[in-house]
Amino acid sequence: MMRVLHLPYNVGSIPSHTVRGLLKNGVEARGIMIGNSIIQSAEELKVINISGRRWSFRWLWTKLIAYYYVLNWIIWADVIHWYFDTKVLPFWLDLKLIEFLNKPGVVEWLGSDIRIPEVEFADNPYYRKIFNEGYEYQSESCYKSRQTQKRFDNAGFIPILSAGMIQYLQKDVFPDFYSVRVRLMLSDFTPFYPDSNELKPLVVHAPSAPIAKGSSFVLNAINRLNMKYDFDFILLQEMPRKKALKIIQKADIFLDQFIIGHYGMATLEAMAYGKPVLCYIKPSLINEFPPDNPIVNANPSNLVEILEPLLRDGKLRHDIGKRSRMYVEKYHDATEISHQLVDIYHEVIKKRKMRSRSL
Repeated sequence: MMRVLHLPYNVGSIPSHTVRGLLKNGVEARGIMIGNSIIQSAEELKVINISGRRWSFRWLWTKLIAYYYVLNWIIWADVIHWYFDTKVLPFWLDLKLIEFLNKPGVVEWLGSDIRIPEVEFADNPYYRKIFNEGYEYQSESCYKSRQTQKRFDNAGFIPILSAGMIQYLQKDVFPDFYSVRVRLMLSDFTPFYPDSNELKPLVVHAPSAPIAKGSSFVLNAINRLNMKYDFDFILLQEMPRKKALKIIQKADIFLDQFIIGHYGMATLEAMAYGKPVLCYIKPSLINEFPPDNPIVNANPSNLVEILEPLLRDGKLRHDIGKRSRMYVEKYHDATEISHQLVDIYHEVIKKRKMRSRSL
């Protein structure tokens, strides 16, 4: 049986959903995540929080525990599935060990780890506008992205990318890659479709990164529409993940992000609950997603006009909510996507063996 290790950071709970999808299909999968996962679903993952004051006994002890598990589970694994540009061992010794042991691996980049500002500047005026106005991910740069990609190429990894991330790939570094959609366990999300007869809809927004999410534009739109329509609005701030998800489940409309130009896990979670979601998908990426994509495409310039019909029409909210759940079931089911991942794992194992023979 193939042994797959997922590490080292639980970005958007994707590792947790992925490990569970693989386990459900009989794959021997483990995940070890370093860092605080309180706001994320970490089911079926071993989470080690590096806690305590730096260089204190507690800090050193949790570091040693993390190193122990990472080293032993890397040795255990047949294939490595890495997320984000985050190391566990000093000086990237974890990647060096993977290379030394000749372990095949895939790396899944999910956002600011390889995002290139110049790519966004070219066709995303909203990103260009906020980049120097407090944007939370100032470390993004072409140099950083390229260095990250070279680091994983040197260790023998092959990228896994969703449609929105392919635009940042350095093709001279990685002529080959795999396209895999982000995913979730549908069993975690019982749909609760908006009531067509609801006269006072609940609108929800989660400003996890207010500048990158375009939260100021959301608040401005809400203030303007409050003068014309009767609705409730909740900002999901500083609350446990479970409580936030319960509020999203009760919502009639979910407002995600209006800057980056493609959708991620927050959009998928709301859609899995059967909610109409407003989110900005930039023109250059629209055709990269399936034609039955029900996401209501809005940007900072037209958010008021796009949101207004949904506030007025309960049936429209209900219908888009139904289509949203169907879309996630069709394209983002972790259990189904795990079959694609297994094929990829077999292929990278085969490629590594062929490469070893040729050396």
